[in-house]
Amino acid sequence: MRVATKRIFMRNMLSLGEEWIHVRLVIIGSGAAGLSAVQTIIEKGNTVNVVLITKERQFYALFSLPYFISGEIEEKYLDRFDPQYFKDLGIQMKLDTTVTSVNPKSNSILLASGEEITYDRLLIATGASPIKPPIEGLDKDGVVTLVSLRDSQTILEKLAHKLKHVVIIGGGFIGIESATALNSLGAKVTIIERENQILPRMLDIDTAEIVKQLLQDHDIEVLTSTSVNQILGEDRVKAVQVGQKKIQCELVVVAVGVRPNIDIIKGTKISTNEGILVNEYLQTNVPNIFAAGDVAEALDRATNRLKINAIWPNAISQGRIAAQNMMNQKVQYQGSDAINLINIFDTPVLSIGQTSNEIRDCEVIRIHRNRVYRKLLLCDGKVMGYQTIGDLRNAGFLLHAHRLGADITDVLDSLKKDNLVGQHYWRSNEK
Repeated sequence: MRVATKRIFMRNMLSLGEEWIHVRLVIIGSGAAGLSAVQTIIEKGNTVNVVLITKERQFYALFSLPYFISGEIEEKYLDRFDPQYFKDLGIQMKLDTTVTSVNPKSNSILLASGEEITYDRLLIATGASPIKPPIEGLDKDGVVTLVSLRDSQTILEKLAHKLKHVVIIGGGFIGIESATALNSLGAKVTIIERENQILPRMLDIDTAEIVKQLLQDHDIEVLTSTSVNQILGEDRVKAVQVGQKKIQCELVVVAVGVRPNIDIIKGTKISTNEGILVNEYLQTNVPNIFAAGDVAEALDRATNRLKINAIWPNAISQGRIAAQNMMNQKVQYQGSDAINLINIFDTPVLSIGQTSNEIRDCEVIRIHRNRVYRKLLLCDGKVMGYQTIGDLRNAGFLLHAHRLGADITDVLDSLKKDNLVGQHYWRSNEK
């Protein structure tokens, strides 16, 4: 396989011409977007003057970390690629390396070591970092996040010392995944969420209540509309203070959300909002600088507005398209999707598009049958949001309708009965 890849690489390189030898492409970040960009460059045969800079030592997928903690994935299977593979193809690698700043005026970046690296075109794929809430005691031994392999290894070290009780601050996606992983290892888990529901960015409150009950049925305590006032203990975590109540624990997982890593461009003319603003080519307002992944505020396909939809498939496609445009191929990004899928004790929970809080005025269709709950949000017959628990039937159809902005009024009866609706619908409407 590696020999075949090298042959393709050499053939593509010859087709690109010698001018590419003198164009330096620099990529910051080895997450989904960064590695997708490198893969695309390899496919096109342009690896002669490419530099990948990452703070990591290994190339792994963040979404696999809860499965690593629970023991479902061994550490040796976490790596997506061996860095040596990229080196063999001519990619210059700078592992375990921190970028401190980007200077668009001089087309250069500065490393923590003091080294300066120049670029002709730059891709910023730095991802996001966990938000640290203003809670006293956050610096104690036993307080961790779950956004890196190092975090996972720290948690496993704690588990090795017969960890009994864990408090998770935050009932979002990462918090829930952490809770189910630690619960499977026998720890008593308490989730503390300051909002009035769990998964507030993903689900409506009625859907979230069903998920909350599912967690409680598996002995995970869930406290909503509740905040941690203080983390107690001298050097190590002993408990958390919640109002007048103390909850004993040996580990606190902070999972209140993430923030795009844009510090390296502070003070530059690169435009930002929540993340780095990009156009349809994943290009910033500085023409030779691109951004992709969780750091990029790109077009949302359904709303036609700039938004960060921080999920793996979006990062992969953004990295690929950004790399193509760095090589002058002029490929337009069609937009990201707001899709979240989480598996909770073998029960799939899926959301597509917006929640009721985001849409406000819409038609709501609920279907509750046996252990399956579905909620469809429609505006003028168009799918604005969809949430389902327990069954993914018709999810692909509804995602496609959401992307197209299609009126599905004439198939609502079939959807309510859980009859499968598929490709024949689109074909019949095209006639």
